[in-house]
Amino acid sequence: MHLICAAVIEELSPLTEASDFRKESETLFVHRREAVLIAALGVGLVDFASGFQALLNNYKIDKALLTGTCGAYPEAFLEWPIGTLVAPDKISLADLSEVEKSGYFPAPITSPCTLDAELFSDLLPNIGGHCLTLATITSDDPVAAQIEEYYQAHFEQMEAYAFARLCQLNKVCGSALLAVVNRVGRDGHEQWLAHGQAGAVSAANLIGEKFNLD
Repeated sequence: MHLICAAVIEELSPLTEASDFRKESETLFVHRREAVLIAALGVGLVDFASGFQALLNNYKIDKALLTGTCGAYPEAFLEWPIGTLVAPDKISLADLSEVEKSGYFPAPITSPCTLDAELFSDLLPNIGGHCLTLATITSDDPVAAQIEEYYQAHFEQMEAYAFARLCQLNKVCGSALLAVVNRVGRDGHEQWLAHGQAGAVSAANLIGEKFNLD
């Protein structure tokens, strides 16, 4: 079974509204003909991981796709501006304390997780990239530049590491398709408010095209 998931149902509504899905709950939909689930699993590392694991306990999921929105770090934003769809292939947990040498991650957290970016190679001109998950959203321009340089990262997204790590632990083939809706830093929240829904719709529409969900 293939899972298509996001943090909140609004990021998935273009799929559930336009496709032949049966509503199981407020956050879970099952396709009537194909072996496809759509689920909103929660915001942030802990809630998303809990929701994902609960779903894995109840369904035999072989492949999973994370969608929604992300921010691009300052330098990466030049290549991936607002409205760009991205399929990162490297996912890491990050923290400013590690950048500043005042803290560290023990193994196995120090090893990034990998996702299959090739799923969208026929639809996107530029796949791949390094996506970070932090406990908080970065809202300072100098800090965003520090984090980007230290980790050699491109994107920031709140649930990506929980998704990728659980895929790794449960031997699920994971992929991600995210819409860049802000530049990570001072203006990120305002840009997310302005562009978040349109970005989510754009990603969901491409997923519908890829999976022939109508």
